[in-house]
Amino acid sequence: MWIKICGITRREDALFAAEQGADALGFVLTRSPRRADPGKLSAWIHELEEVEKVGVFVNEDPSEIIRFSEMLSLDTVQLHTGFDSRHMKILERFNIIYSVRDLNDMAIPADVPCRILVDPSRGSGTRAPWEKAEIPFILAGGLTPDNVKDAICRAEPTGVDVSSGVESAPGIKDPVLVRRFIQEARS
Repeated sequence: MWIKICGITRREDALFAAEQGADALGFVLTRSPRRADPGKLSAWIHELEEVEKVGVFVNEDPSEIIRFSEMLSLDTVQLHTGFDSRHMKILERFNIIYSVRDLNDMAIPADVPCRILVDPSRGSGTRAPWEKAEIPFILAGGLTPDNVKDAICRAEPTGVDVSSGVESAPGIKDPVLVRRFIQEARS
């Protein structure tokens, strides 16, 4: 099970999540209470090895997304917006995860190489429907250490993504919750 801990703003939270076995770390680089400061992030993000570094964006211009992603040596760009042909420019350099509210509303061409994240909450922590799908997807929205195992059993996603479900405050990860989430998702 692929696991992403999102909304990382602090070095210690990033290092801890990686140590615990997170496959990916998400850094919100758009307007949000969980926005990571790119200047501060650039001072320590290079310390993260063996973990996928994901930048989260909404409606930023593709050239701006590429600039930030290169500056921070990101691996993947997560887009919370509909497909735009200008995103092909991003795909030349980075992997893409498209966030959709619902797989039925997905308007991403089949030939675009990307992963799909189902998150109806858009970071608000609202629980997503736990339903199986015909295509591989990452499940997000309302996941916590207490429900992630059940969500995985019901929806059979290829991965899970959590932010508020492992926080003590927006952008501040609770180490006990992070550890439990990863353990539960992998059990």
